[in-house]
Amino acid sequence: MKPFVVVKCGGATVDVLSDEFYAHIARLVQQGKTPVIVHGGGRAVNEMLEMMHVESTFVDGLRRTTQDVLNVADMVFNGKVNPMICAKLQEAGLKTIGLSGCDGPMIKAKLLDEEKLGLVGKAVQIDTALIQQVTSIGLTPVISPLVAGENGARLNMNADTATAHYAESLGAEEVMFVTNVPGILQNGEVLPYATEADIKKMIADGTVYGGMIPKVKAALQVLEGSSVQKVTIIDGESDQAGSGGTTIVKSMEGEKNEQAPLPYL
Repeated sequence: MKPFVVVKCGGATVDVLSDEFYAHIARLVQQGKTPVIVHGGGRAVNEMLEMMHVESTFVDGLRRTTQDVLNVADMVFNGKVNPMICAKLQEAGLKTIGLSGCDGPMIKAKLLDEEKLGLVGKAVQIDTALIQQVTSIGLTPVISPLVAGENGARLNMNADTATAHYAESLGAEEVMFVTNVPGILQNGEVLPYATEADIKKMIADGTVYGGMIPKVKAALQVLEGSSVQKVTIIDGESDQAGSGGTTIVKSMEGEKNEQAPLPYL
């Protein structure tokens, strides 16, 4: 069975992912991997909410999702961002299918905290049979972060959280977080490898700060208690996307002997 690689494209980058990024996904397939793309779309959603004069607020970093916000998010995720990523992957030579967590459904959810967050879901059941079926016939799934609530309702879900669910359920060997930064910087240079312990230390001493903190915390969440052996943070906007970046591993066993730590060329 071809190993799964779950690739999360952040909402700040989906509009500006480089051609090299899409070529890299195609190379994963050539290398015998099975990529699964999960995307956000926060920037595009924000722009559409502003254009349509729909009020939106954030609580603890999560968007409070009213029904009006959910309708806009659905329109942007599944009507704009998802087809755009599919089209770019097709240009790179892949066959794709656009999905959301509601299809299947792959993720069944209940309300996380309706009073505080509105229509934001917390997973109660994960079923990745649909992903396994479409990938078995050569399709690359591109999945938006809407999930299935009760009685046919749709709920919003943080794309990092959805990525972790898919990766764990699929038994993925790797997760890639595609961002607008080259990786974790240490003394001005990209750090090729880091362990969970290294990351926690770097957060504590301020080496990892600002917008990188939620990215590495999401990486640690994926690594904990799952089959995933490594999480890579790469710059999806770069012409070198797919090489370099920072790979976070559970331990450095087997990694220390790498002569050229660029496992994604």
